[in-house]
Amino acid sequence: MILTTAGKALVPVMLLSGLLTNSLSEDSYPPPVGINPTVASLLGGGNFTNGNPYISKDLVYMKTLNVQWTRINLYPNYYYSKDKPVTSHLEKAMEQMYTHNVSPMLLFEYYGNYEKLGVKIGDYNKWYAIGKEFAQVYRPNGTWARSRSIQDWGITVFSAFNEPDVENSIPHDKYREALKGLADGVHSVDPKLKVIPGGFSAQNSFDDWTLRGYGSAVSDLINDGTLDGIDLHTYFDDKYAPLVGTHSNSAQHTFDQIKKQLNIKRDIHFYSTEFNVKNKASTPNTDEKLGKQFLTAIWDHLGVVKNDGHTPATQFAMPWSLLLTDEQDKQYGMRGAKEEEQAMSVRSKVLQLVTSLTTDTSFVSLDPKKKGEYILSGHSHKLWVWQNVRGWSSKWGTSYQITGIPQHATEICIYRWNGIWKTFPIEPNTKTITVNGLEKDETYMILAR
Repeated sequence: MILTTAGKALVPVMLLSGLLTNSLSEDSYPPPVGINPTVASLLGGGNFTNGNPYISKDLVYMKTLNVQWTRINLYPNYYYSKDKPVTSHLEKAMEQMYTHNVSPMLLFEYYGNYEKLGVKIGDYNKWYAIGKEFAQVYRPNGTWARSRSIQDWGITVFSAFNEPDVENSIPHDKYREALKGLADGVHSVDPKLKVIPGGFSAQNSFDDWTLRGYGSAVSDLINDGTLDGIDLHTYFDDKYAPLVGTHSNSAQHTFDQIKKQLNIKRDIHFYSTEFNVKNKASTPNTDEKLGKQFLTAIWDHLGVVKNDGHTPATQFAMPWSLLLTDEQDKQYGMRGAKEEEQAMSVRSKVLQLVTSLTTDTSFVSLDPKKKGEYILSGHSHKLWVWQNVRGWSSKWGTSYQITGIPQHATEICIYRWNGIWKTFPIEPNTKTITVNGLEKDETYMILAR
């Protein structure tokens, strides 16, 4: 590999094996949704179910990964009982999340087969009451926070229901009525709070851009701003949803196709509470293949753009199963050996690499549809991300030109899926360099500092 600048070849002077060490301080908090967040603060994981308070070890593990978001999911008896909303189950879990500086979003679960068990989905009024009560209690500066002298922290995103398009049994009209009631109830407390439909799967599983009709059912609520955006679940699979060779399975492509099919004109936000690269139990992928593809998948979800093709749309992105070992979830488990609490699998190491490089950076340029390129800037460095994957970049190949290098930069660091690859000195005021000898079909992160 040769790095060239102004017609000269630069000889590498050192190779580093570690990651950057910058990390979030314990008293730093992610900015509210929609306010130019750092890229690292968009990442998260979950689930935390039914307000389980015994989650401290999981939260400590999440902080070693430097992720900010998590999903709390509640089942019907934990949010509605005896014809009224019940909020008490969340109290202790929320205290734990605040202590560990992890920002929760809330998912209300409901599946169509509950009807057979006598658990009715309920009407607009039921969901208005649920939305209003949970927003009053758990929003930033809500009653839960005020009673504990906690300022500007709480739940800002509410959703219902997870993957209704898989079971496909909730009637569309009842689904719409529930989402409308939930949103109106939440917004009656604070119009700035966000409400979204629970994550969809049909776009990934079946290329169904109507989301089996559930997207169509709420498209007017998305268009008029009642619902802030859509939550898409993306699972890459070599056979059914390949990553290499086509961009058609990307989060960006499915987001665009759904908006087109549903005639959504408003510039909406993108959310993902589940995404990952499948590891088949029968023929497991190598660490290298998993690492390469997962790095591409992370940036795919972080870098989704709005209608203009360049403005960031992503509000958060949570890989699944962040907190399960590969023994507990052989396809998607991301944690290391169960007996070693802080052990990490290759995918967790890739995630930690991304957060360590982006802790204080924000997007300054995004081009996922053509170049497959993202540019980020922080206090003391600038980062270029190149999706050098067939079908993902018009520049796919073995060389990459870096332009706009900060004038005081003295070092270029090139990162692959498994950490820093090569480091080179550069002269101050170097504006452009070209990196040659790169491998195809993997994502690179190039840091000037």
